[in-house]
Amino acid sequence: MEKNLTVLRRRSLLGSSLGVFMLTGAGLKPAGANFGYPQLFSPAIAVRDPTRIYMVAGAGNGARLFAGGEHGVILYSENAGHDWRQAKVPVSVTITSIAFATPQVGWATGGFGVVLGTTDGGLTWVKQLDGLQEITLMNAATQTFVAAQPANSEAAAHATRRAQILAGGGPDKPFLCLLPISEQEVFAFGTYRFAEHSTDGGKSWTDCAMNIGDPSSHNIYGAAAIGGAYYLVSEEGLIFRSTDGGRSFPQLAQPGQATFFGILDTGAGGILAYGVAGQMFLSLDAGKSWNPPNFTGTANVNSVALLSSGLLIAGDAGGGIWISQDHGRNFKLIIRNPLISINAIQPIDASRFLLLSDIGIVPIDLSAMRG
Repeated sequence: MEKNLTVLRRRSLLGSSLGVFMLTGAGLKPAGANFGYPQLFSPAIAVRDPTRIYMVAGAGNGARLFAGGEHGVILYSENAGHDWRQAKVPVSVTITSIAFATPQVGWATGGFGVVLGTTDGGLTWVKQLDGLQEITLMNAATQTFVAAQPANSEAAAHATRRAQILAGGGPDKPFLCLLPISEQEVFAFGTYRFAEHSTDGGKSWTDCAMNIGDPSSHNIYGAAAIGGAYYLVSEEGLIFRSTDGGRSFPQLAQPGQATFFGILDTGAGGILAYGVAGQMFLSLDAGKSWNPPNFTGTANVNSVALLSSGLLIAGDAGGGIWISQDHGRNFKLIIRNPLISINAIQPIDASRFLLLSDIGIVPIDLSAMRG
């Protein structure tokens, strides 16, 4: 079990607690490399009751629903979540995100810098990237960046120090979110501003961390393509936006100080960022300005999803399910179960969705509740 598993279980606690730097002098050899990293080479465990695995991430590709969590487990359902099967996964790291570009082509991220790819609609996954390779890519990108800077550049010194620290800490840093653009192009983002870009479906990757205007190297928790732009959310209320296809991600106006876990299109021209301690901010002008919606929750909001009916559903770490009928301006609490921590929400249709939680997969049907 990876050293960051406890943190991955509680995305709301990632922040500065994720990972501990283990410097090995001035060298770039990963600490503990002699002990190996079996999670990167051992397939996902076979589970008897897959719906009771700690779940972190969800996705849909039109034909199937997906849920990912501990021990490399990725599940899929072909009947709206009634029955689940386990996909073939070559690693046993915690799965942190899943996303599809087309019904057949998709990716998943996980601990130890893992990125997985699928071309058969999620039935089987192959490892395309891991933390060991990420260190090599980061070092190469850092050298290129430094070579292009003027002598005695503060930016070059900072980039060099960042690479030394992260490489010295080993390959344990997870990717946390995906931004699929097409079946050939995808971005993966994660802790300490790790960022990778592929334009060949994941066959090769390029470190693009220097494209993000964040010299402090905060963790990046969420990404979304909205209105022709790409958005990233991070710690300390930071939001970045690219309007040039990912070549640069300058920082937007900072709406608050709380860490954001995700960002999404509200379905009516709005953009909603959400995160720690119930903090939410809504923008109606493509991120130029942000204002808090009417939301009274205080638990960490780990996921917000848009149903096909236009309803927004928010889930928090205190077991609260909130609904917005006006595209994120107002939220109302409809259920609270303090015995469950909601990590992700996966829509099914206009009224049904899945809670991906610390107790497994929980189906919710709003029409039945109202009925």
